[in-house]
Amino acid sequence: MAAVQLLPLPPAAPPQPRRGKPGCWNTPPAPPKVCHYWKSGRCSRNPCRFLHTDAPDPAPPIAAVNTRSNTWVNPSCVAANSDGKGRAPPVQPAKRQVEAPPETPAKRRCGGGAWCVGDGFCGVVRLKGHAKAVTGFALPEGSDKLFSGSLDGTVRAWDCSTGQCVRVEEMQEGEVRKLIAMGPWVLAGVRGAVKAIHTGTGKELRLRGPASQITAMLAEDEDHLFAGAEDGAVFMWRMNQEQQSFDEVAALTGHYKAVVSLAQGKGALYSGSTDGSIRVWDLDTHRCIYSFAGHSSAVTALLCWERFLLSSSDDGTVKVWQWKPDHDDLDLEVHYTHKEDERVVSMDGTYDADEKPVLLVSRGDGVVRVYDLPSLKKRGDIICDDEVRTISVRSRGVVFTGDASGEVRVVKWTSLSDAAESYLAMA
Repeated sequence: MAAVQLLPLPPAAPPQPRRGKPGCWNTPPAPPKVCHYWKSGRCSRNPCRFLHTDAPDPAPPIAAVNTRSNTWVNPSCVAANSDGKGRAPPVQPAKRQVEAPPETPAKRRCGGGAWCVGDGFCGVVRLKGHAKAVTGFALPEGSDKLFSGSLDGTVRAWDCSTGQCVRVEEMQEGEVRKLIAMGPWVLAGVRGAVKAIHTGTGKELRLRGPASQITAMLAEDEDHLFAGAEDGAVFMWRMNQEQQSFDEVAALTGHYKAVVSLAQGKGALYSGSTDGSIRVWDLDTHRCIYSFAGHSSAVTALLCWERFLLSSSDDGTVKVWQWKPDHDDLDLEVHYTHKEDERVVSMDGTYDADEKPVLLVSRGDGVVRVYDLPSLKKRGDIICDDEVRTISVRSRGVVFTGDASGEVRVVKWTSLSDAAESYLAMA
């Protein structure tokens, strides 16, 4: 993704219920009632359990206090406002406004079953056909088809104009664990190989090297393809444009368990494993230059963003890592940890219709939560029937999700400014 300026962290979460009765919040007790017989001058009870005086004024509501002190650092301000060591001063969070905010349009629900709730995006269509979990999408150059891979061992081609499935290709190797595009090629990660199909010429290749199931794939440019395997190895190929083939470059070994996430940035490759570890590989020497325990469970997704690395995990967290300014550029530290109340299945980032950065976080309860970046303020939810295993933001203005039930959903970004104008016109 492109660079983005970082702002203060989101406000603190609301207070949690006290222990005791479920759902009992920390609120003052109701004032005692005034005796209506006393008010009419006819009360003869002594003592009377009701007040023989006017009721006191109710206590003012207790204001929530924001105690979070973490702040994001704006990388564009480091050079101009740093302390000489590359450290930028913290950005203070905005003060809480006392007056009520202006009225805004209500959260919109759209889609056949109200499965999109939020501002700036809308459900378009639901595509059904896969019998098992969808594991990847491919949008090859020069094609008007969306390709989806699944654990049912098939790759389906969907017509982008009609939404109809126009072709089903069965993989002899069985499960398709990953599916991506690289230029005009559709690449399917199967057991012991990567299968490549050129959508223009129909040429098919089988990229050998892996000895186990492919569990992660990445192609950020037109030259290099990376694939992580179940045995912990990461394979690297280089595209041979003249022969329209893939030349094996290296096999990167070091992980002890399956590699399930990959990211490329800052001249390096990042790999995440099911054991919670993250490794950094030099793309020139093909050596591991740094490794660390990123999470307590599987690292489900990695995302490079300017000088930050974002990682998500089964442990229910999204972590933001940054390079330590006082070190030799080989040391990462946690800059901020965002916690979900569910395991995080997948994650990706993109820009909405107004060119504002957003983060999509897939949770174990079947909800894809949409956050504004860098504030991590919740914008809305994409609600699916089962956990979303894969998210694709490769097509500008559109998001594709594939869940464990085999369903594909298409979501479109809509302009917030246009939505506000439409709301005001209806008011």
